[in-house]
Amino acid sequence: MNFFSYVVLGGFSYAAGWAIRTYILEKQPKTDQPYNLKHPAILAYLAGFFIVMLIISWLIGRYILGHVAIDLPFIIVNSLVATFVYSFGLNPEKASYDVPN
Repeated sequence: MNFFSYVVLGGFSYAAGWAIRTYILEKQPKTDQPYNLKHPAILAYLAGFFIVMLIISWLIGRYILGHVAIDLPFIIVNSLVATFVYSFGLNPEKASYDVPN
């Protein structure tokens, strides 16, 4: 994969996290525990996205990059990075990810 492909994959990952936060988490009633990266719902979304990215990374490696054997380092690293980018979109604590002026 080239740099542009990783930028596009990162954009889709961030957009998926943002969509979950905007359309699902913010529409639910307020909970006693605030949504942060330690909240069980956020952890469940992160785990689910990681599993989905494992499958997508395997498909990318197999059918786009032409890896005949399972390329575990590519699959795991690609899934971890995509899940990390997804967490930026999913995290409702805007203050913790804000870039300083």
